[in-house]
Amino acid sequence: MSPAKTRTHNEDIDEDVSSADEEMALEGTEDMMETEENTEDADADAEEAMVPADKIEIVAGSSDPTCMTFCFKEEDHTLGNSLRHMVMKNPLVDYCGYSIPHPSEAKMNVHIQTTDATNAVEALNKGFDDLTDLCQHVISKFKKELKNGNFEYSPEGNWSQN
Repeated sequence: MSPAKTRTHNEDIDEDVSSADEEMALEGTEDMMETEENTEDADADAEEAMVPADKIEIVAGSSDPTCMTFCFKEEDHTLGNSLRHMVMKNPLVDYCGYSIPHPSEAKMNVHIQTTDATNAVEALNKGFDDLTDLCQHVISKFKKELKNGNFEYSPEGNWSQN
């Protein structure tokens, strides 16, 4: 089996698109990226995003603030596993796990148990903050590399950087 030929992004554009159209598309992308960067700066200055009151609830159980279960509505494994990972990176957290009670229910439960130095709500908030920071880092790196345009991909979807 011979190795797949890699193609640059520009080679994949339909041949009927003129280079002038291509330049206009690239300029539009740069303008859009600059607008998004300005929007991100404005968002950073704005107040923190508020979650609707019915999106998350503390499941009744123990009155111990270091051990709580939170029920998230309309969430699944995407948030559950990412959040679990970020919460577990906190050295003050003894245990964090999540479960989807039933596939037909749009609910996700996250259980957090911490040391006496913090409580489960603070650990959850720190997990969300850390996850948000990680996502912002990935987005900024992606935009930087996209702007540089120094990448190739194969028809199979394998990306490589020049």
